[in-house]
Amino acid sequence: MSKHKILFKEALKLENNEKPYAIATIIRVEGSSSGKVGDKEIFDEKGQRIMGYIGGGCIENRASDAAIETLIDGIPQVVEIDLDSDTIAMGIPCGGNMSVIVEPQMIDSVILIRGEGRIVEVFCSMAKLLNFKLIVHTSKSNEELYPDADKIITEGLKVEDIDEKINYFILATHHGNDDKIALGAIRKGIPYVGVIASQKKANLIKEYLLDNNVSESEIKNLHSPIGLDLNAITPEQIALSIISEIVMLENRATGKQMKDK
Repeated sequence: MSKHKILFKEALKLENNEKPYAIATIIRVEGSSSGKVGDKEIFDEKGQRIMGYIGGGCIENRASDAAIETLIDGIPQVVEIDLDSDTIAMGIPCGGNMSVIVEPQMIDSVILIRGEGRIVEVFCSMAKLLNFKLIVHTSKSNEELYPDADKIITEGLKVEDIDEKINYFILATHHGNDDKIALGAIRKGIPYVGVIASQKKANLIKEYLLDNNVSESEIKNLHSPIGLDLNAITPEQIALSIISEIVMLENRATGKQMKDK
């Protein structure tokens, strides 16, 4: 049996329940330490130990702090721990030193898309390939067109009533209440509300938001035109430009050509 079989089962359980967590693994030990190379420990987003063992409190506390940080920015950290320190802040000196890598396991970002048509179909396939969680709001007759969706809503859409945290919301419709739907999305705090529409319609939505006391800072969450400038023409190219913008934002990138960086 694998030494960490139970720990991996717990990690899988967290994955299935869509709970973020961090795994701390000892990758180097010099001198005295109860933790050995390869030992692992799981922490939740508040830095609380879930399972595993990498050493005493002086080690666990440092890994816990790193877990909290990595689950905010999604960037792994290698923590160097001096176990031979005489400072009281490190607890009881153990002797030696070690390196611990703390790796965040983030939950997939959620995209809610409202609409129908070839752009939406292609976008959903691309987004699923890139491990986004997809919620699609469409008509019941078109459910089968979105096999990649994790969830399909066919009743009236009330964005503010959706329990899940929505990272990206895309309006790809021409319904008379798109302005009200956009307002609900902005007030829910969704950081990216994209509108696939003419500039005239996008301006009308923006005016409606301002008329309903949406602040200038919140208006910045409204994206239209949507996507990166690829001079996209076909539905496939338009879908690519939109998902490219989302990946750029996910990765905190610039969208510049690599040769120009």
